[in-house]
Amino acid sequence: MESAVIQRQYDDVIAAQYDHDPQNTTSNSLNRALNHLEAAGLLSGLLPAMKVLDIGMGTGMFLAKLRARSARLIEPCGIDISRQMAAIAHQKLPDLISAIDDGVNLDQHFCEERFDLVATHFVTGFVPIEHIAPRIFAKLDTGGVWSFVGGTTAGYRELQRRAAHPLIKLLFGSKPPNLQGMICPNSEREVVDVLEKNGFEILTSETYEPELQFPDFRTFIDFAYHGGWLTPFVEEIGLHKAKKWQQAILNALVFPVVDHHNIVLTLARRSA
Repeated sequence: MESAVIQRQYDDVIAAQYDHDPQNTTSNSLNRALNHLEAAGLLSGLLPAMKVLDIGMGTGMFLAKLRARSARLIEPCGIDISRQMAAIAHQKLPDLISAIDDGVNLDQHFCEERFDLVATHFVTGFVPIEHIAPRIFAKLDTGGVWSFVGGTTAGYRELQRRAAHPLIKLLFGSKPPNLQGMICPNSEREVVDVLEKNGFEILTSETYEPELQFPDFRTFIDFAYHGGWLTPFVEEIGLHKAKKWQQAILNALVFPVVDHHNIVLTLARRSA
């Protein structure tokens, strides 16, 4: 997907709603990532200040959570494609040093810096993990860690099935989107393999499958479109422009839907 399209979606559609975090999927995932850091002993107040780079920092949700949880001082830096998201992050973290750019251009920023922690949380739907892994390795100080959190193509099985319903094509005249065409990794095993191939030692890794409940069309749009989870696919079909009569038909014949996301959380250390 073109960077300009992603930027427009985050600036105009997602930024103002992102922190509402419908169904708490983002918050719960980030809390699990923080648990990994804490279990590894990386948030101790006995350690020197932690220099952190959050790639795709969004509204600064993770950095703010990290600062609140950590007894260790945090020096926050971040990159995000959305100026609107970054502006919200700066309100939460006045000392944040940030760059506005696509994460794919990571190696053009913070060129003289080395970090104790690099975070990529829900970025690898847009930036291939194979592209970013060696660049993160180069940004980390020896012994520094990468906190990876990302969805896989194994998520949203029921939504994928419902998206192929003939009713969708009838109402919106479009071919259903193929979520398998996302550049997200396919599984936890794939994430671990890429990290190990690029010189990382895996400290911990898990697959998290939160339940998602969509009792009606509006709940789905709040999560998938305004929440940023499936914005490109909602726009591809045109669901965000559904008229009231179309919504009523969908509510009668497609919803409610119960589904699951599939999220990999891995904490890895840069080896010497």
